[in-house]
Amino acid sequence: MPAPTTAALTIRVTNDYADGDTFTHVLEVNVPIPADDADLTEWAMSALFPYTGEGPDYSYMDAIYSVQIIKAPNDFDYILGLSVSAMG
Repeated sequence: MPAPTTAALTIRVTNDYADGDTFTHVLEVNVPIPADDADLTEWAMSALFPYTGEGPDYSYMDAIYSVQIIKAPNDFDYILGLSVSAMG
C-alpha cells in the first residue's frame, strides 16, 4: 500500500478584524503532508492559511489571521500545536 499523501487535521482558525470583529472556527481539513525536510512554518502558510478569512464582506479590512493545529493523526503528532499568524 502506498504511503498517504494527505493528512486529516483539525485546525482552529481565528480572524481578528480591525473593526473589532473576531471569528473563530474549528475545521476538519485534509491537507498535503509536509515533506520530511519542509520548513513547517512555510508548509503551514501554504497548506493551512487558505482557510483563514471571512470572505468578501471583510476583504477590504485589515486583520490578523491565525491558524493552529489542534488535532493530528499519531504519525503527525510532531505538528500538533503548530500555529502561524499573519496580518493582512
